[in-house]
Amino acid sequence: MIPTKENRKSDKPKPARKSAANESTSKRMNYDVQFVPIDQIHPSPENDQVYGEIVRDEQMDALIDSIRTRGLEEPLIATADNFILSGHRRLYACRHLKWKEVPVRVKEKIRRGKTGNKTYHKLLTEYNPQRIKTAGALLKEALLRLSDEDPTIFLRDHQQASIEVDADFIDVSGFKDIREISEKKQEFLEAVVDVASNLKSFWPLSVRQIHYQLLNDPPLISVPRRSKFGEDHYRYRNDKTSYDALVEILKQARYLGHVDMSSIDDPTRPMYAHDGYCNVSQFIRREIKGFLCGYHRDRQIDQPRHLEVLGEKNTLMQILKPICREYYVPLTLARGYASVPVWRDMTARFKKSGKDVMTLIVASDYDPEGFDLADDAIRSLRDLWGVSVDYHRIAVNEEQIEEQGLHTDFNPAKQTSTRLKAFIDRTGADKTWELEALLPVYLQNQIRAAIEANMDMEIYAQTVDQEKRDAEEIADFRHQLVNDFNF
Repeated sequence: MIPTKENRKSDKPKPARKSAANESTSKRMNYDVQFVPIDQIHPSPENDQVYGEIVRDEQMDALIDSIRTRGLEEPLIATADNFILSGHRRLYACRHLKWKEVPVRVKEKIRRGKTGNKTYHKLLTEYNPQRIKTAGALLKEALLRLSDEDPTIFLRDHQQASIEVDADFIDVSGFKDIREISEKKQEFLEAVVDVASNLKSFWPLSVRQIHYQLLNDPPLISVPRRSKFGEDHYRYRNDKTSYDALVEILKQARYLGHVDMSSIDDPTRPMYAHDGYCNVSQFIRREIKGFLCGYHRDRQIDQPRHLEVLGEKNTLMQILKPICREYYVPLTLARGYASVPVWRDMTARFKKSGKDVMTLIVASDYDPEGFDLADDAIRSLRDLWGVSVDYHRIAVNEEQIEEQGLHTDFNPAKQTSTRLKAFIDRTGADKTWELEALLPVYLQNQIRAAIEANMDMEIYAQTVDQEKRDAEEIADFRHQLVNDFNF
C-alpha cells in the first residue's frame, strides 16, 4: 500500500456525521497527487484482457515524445494496493523514459485484491472513458455493462402500452369480385406487365411511374372489333382517361396474378405493425444471427459540408433512398410543402454535425408548386432557423426535359394558382412536367452527381477504408467471442 498521511489509521472513533468543512476536505483528498517510486506501481493484468496488450507502435511513440517534451499532464490513478486503474500507457511510456517516480492519485476505497473479477473489469472501463480504443475494446466494454441492464423492461413497456377494447361485430352482406381482363385489353395488359418487370429493381412503384413509361411506346387500351374511329383513338395517351384505365387494369392484374402484389405501393397510407416472438428460442436465434452484424461508419462525419436531400413526394423513396444510404446523406420526403418539424429536425442535424454550411439538394416537379416549395425550403432554413445553406435543384429542369424528351403532365398548372404568374415569369410558359417522367436510374445518377460534387471524395474514400477495417475487426471479435471471451 502506498503510504500517505490520509490513509494512516486513527485511534479516534469516526464521527457520526461529517461537518461541511470535513466533507469539503474529503472531496479535495480525492484529487491529492503524490509522487510514488515507479517500481511500486503495477499494471492491472485485467487491462490487457479488456484493451489488449500495450505495444510499441506509432501512437505509443507519439505519447513518449509528448511526455518527454511536456511531462505528464494527468497523473496516474491507482488502487490502494498499487494497481493502475487509469494510465497504463502513460506508465509504459514513463518506464521507457526511465522515470524514477510518477505522479499518482490513489483511490483509497478500491483494492484489486478484494474486488470481484468482473467488477474490476467494469471499474477499468469506468476509469478509462476518454481513451482511444479499438473496436474490440469498445465491444468488451459494452459487454461488461450488460449486467447493469434489465431486459424485462421491454416486456413491461409493451404490456403498459396494451389497451383492452370492447367492440360490437357488424355483419356485412354482398360480394366483391374482380372481373377477368378481356381479350380486347391483352395488349394493354402486356405493356403494363413489361413496364413493371423492367422497373423491378425500384419496386414498389407508383401508378404515375408506370404511366409515363407507357407513353414512350403507347399501347392500345382496347382493341376494337368494329369502330367508326381509327385505331389511334384507343391508344394510350397523356390524359386522365388513360390514367384511370391504367389504375383499373393494375387493380385487376394484381388480384388475378398478372402483376406481383408487391410491385405497386401507396405511400400515402402508412401502416404500423407490432410483431412478437413465438417463443424464447426464436428470439435468441434472431438476436444471435444479428449480433455485431450492423456496424456502419457515418460516411459524412469528416466531410466539410453538411448535406441533406429533399424530395417533393413519397414516390421518390425507392429511387432516392439507396443513393442517400450509400453516402449517409439524410433524406426527407416532404409530400408537398414541408411542415415546421421538417425544418426543426434538419436544423438539429446540421447543428449536431458541427459544420459551417449546409447544402440542400432538392428534387421536385417542374410546376409552380415544385419550384416554390424548393425556394420555400431555403427561406425557411435561412430566415427562420438561421442556417447557412446552399441549394441545388437537380430535377426537373429545362435541360432534362429537352435531353430526355419528357412528356408534359396531363394535369397542367392550375390557372387559379397564386404561384402561376411567378412560374410563367421564371420559365416563359405554363407547361409542367412531373418527376415520374424521368427514368429512375437517370434520377439516381443526378442525385449521385450532386452529392459527390459537394463532397471531398478523397476523405470519403478514407472513411470507407476505415469502415472496412473496423468491420473486419468486429467480425474477428464476433468469431472468437464464444470460444475465448472469458474474464
